[in-house]
Amino acid sequence: MHICFLTIGTFSDNAMMKRAKGLAPHLLEAGHWVSIVAQDTAENRDYFSSIEEEKIFFSGSGLLQEVQQKALILRRRRPDVIYACGWGVRNLAALLGNVTVVEHAELLSANHESNTLQRVKNAFLEWGSVMFADGLVLASKFLLHTYRNRDALGFTKKLRLPYGVAMDETRAIQNTEPGSGTSRVVYMGSLYASYGILDIVDSVAHVVESGEPVEYIILGDGPERQQAIERARSLDIEDHIRFEGYVDDEMVDDYLSSADVFLAPMFDTVKDKARCPSKIPMYMAYRRPIVTCRIGEAAAYLGDDGFYYSPNEPESLAHQVVEASRVQDQIDYDLQSISWRHISERFLMWLERDLLPHRTTTKVEA
Repeated sequence: MHICFLTIGTFSDNAMMKRAKGLAPHLLEAGHWVSIVAQDTAENRDYFSSIEEEKIFFSGSGLLQEVQQKALILRRRRPDVIYACGWGVRNLAALLGNVTVVEHAELLSANHESNTLQRVKNAFLEWGSVMFADGLVLASKFLLHTYRNRDALGFTKKLRLPYGVAMDETRAIQNTEPGSGTSRVVYMGSLYASYGILDIVDSVAHVVESGEPVEYIILGDGPERQQAIERARSLDIEDHIRFEGYVDDEMVDDYLSSADVFLAPMFDTVKDKARCPSKIPMYMAYRRPIVTCRIGEAAAYLGDDGFYYSPNEPESLAHQVVEASRVQDQIDYDLQSISWRHISERFLMWLERDLLPHRTTTKVEA
């Protein structure tokens, strides 16, 4: 079977590419032909450089040019399955020909940070997914429930498939400076208020007030970074929080392996109920406590092993940080069930059982 991942944009703009990179090696290992189609940028080439699958980079970013190049690639490769990592006009070529189309569906229309026109556009695309895709891959229970309700006539097959972690990352990691006495609390992600960066900053003051020696390390960037820095300054906690910005991939492991506690803030919103925070399985690989909210997929990942605070309450967040920092032993998370290998097996089983038997496809050998 030939499976082709059709992507849009760059990795920093389209986190759905994590699916392609996570699933592809195991699909190839299972004996399938795998292709990844991506825009030719230095970022994309670097992101996919470590995998052996066929990588096809198209040049130019114009809408019409992109559609034409993707159509040409698909016409020449004639895959059995197209996995659209993002839906829209730029992936319109996925609908050409006799091929099974799988889409990674989201609920971007629920993002109130977007303007009204963008949300209407996203809603139109979401409903189009139900009509035109053969199968929908949904990262959360909330998304699965939402799309089942939208697809009352059963046009598409659906599979809930969370993000995973590579098993070579699932290792027991010791703090690089044991006995330092200061707890390292690490957040990795975009710096948006809606992702919790301001609540994180406010929580530092409460932890410091408790007398717990603490150092927060913030990895990532975003529009609220400067506001967060100024807030830390106004709270006089600058000595307890470091904003490192974006860090190179080779440096990420150094930061994560030194963490005593990880942060994954959530809010009681449709957006957070629907999304699957991919940072959580990455954190889990390091077997340290994770402070988050009992909302959506965060609770599904962690179960009783999570340290849960009340959303929108920095003091509650601080309390859980203090509790988590006192955990000495590594946490025995169920990493096997969220490995990309296991997730790819579920994906293949779904394809072969629910999708491919209902279509006539052309087998093409590599």
